[in-house]
Amino acid sequence: MIHRGLLFWSIAAIGTAIGLFTVKYRVQDLEEKIDRTNLKIVESQQATHILQIEWDYLNEAERIERLAQKSLKLEQASIKQVVRLDSLATSSVPPRRDSPLPSPPRTGTDVPSSKPGGGRVAAEAGSPSPASAPLSTGPTTPPRPASPKEQAQSGPDGGKQRVAASIDDILSRKEEVRR
Repeated sequence: MIHRGLLFWSIAAIGTAIGLFTVKYRVQDLEEKIDRTNLKIVESQQATHILQIEWDYLNEAERIERLAQKSLKLEQASIKQVVRLDSLATSSVPPRRDSPLPSPPRTGTDVPSSKPGGGRVAAEAGSPSPASAPLSTGPTTPPRPASPKEQAQSGPDGGKQRVAASIDDILSRKEEVRR
């Protein structure tokens, strides 16, 4: 009976000692990790402080003014250059605006398929699906009509080159050239 109690308490003492040692070493590892992290934080704060000082130096108004006078060689504005806004004549020519690009033609790939994930595939491919397309309240640009095949004004074969009316024409020409 004494032997069983002694054996139990011996195993319990050894288990406790092993548990204490493992906890002690884990705590030491975590303390070292905290110390390294704190050291990195201090180094980062010092680097940030140095960068802030450099930024303040580079943005000094006097320094920038000296560099501008040295490099740009600008003259001071005269009073003749200052006018009131209402004294400026409005130009009779409106500002030039480029015409908007035509919309790409709608294809069958714009509509999501009935297969699972089909709508996602169309959206990932960059094609807008009708369900996810935003509703437009303003004017829209109609698609440009396809022009008939015309003769090119100039080309490598002396003006006998055709102008492609669509991508299908371009692809069919490439297939003809390969044959």
